[in-house]
Amino acid sequence: MIKVEIEKNAIHYCGVKVTGHAYSDEPGRDLICAAVSTLAQTLANAIEEVGGVPEKSYDLKISSGCFQLKLKNDNLSDVIDIIFRTFRVGIEAIERTYKEYIKLKIKEVQGTC
Repeated sequence: MIKVEIEKNAIHYCGVKVTGHAYSDEPGRDLICAAVSTLAQTLANAIEEVGGVPEKSYDLKISSGCFQLKLKNDNLSDVIDIIFRTFRVGIEAIERTYKEYIKLKIKEVQGTC
């Protein structure tokens, strides 16, 4: 199962952690994993290209079955929130259709991120 945990404080989105595999098909043919991976990579690219946050300004870890992105407080903005919300909408759409393969959790962070 793919687990997606989005971190959010009272004002802004702060980060995301995606772990696991869907195993809905054999490797290379798993459309759910491919969709989630595409959304995660697009999130990272959009934070840099649309949000104007250089990659060196946030923590990004990518390995097999794990994608983790954590923003620093000085990178949080309304534009970044729109990018995260778009990512969230995509994940929620996948979860509605394939709930046996993916689980989304929104983690409320107290105070600053």
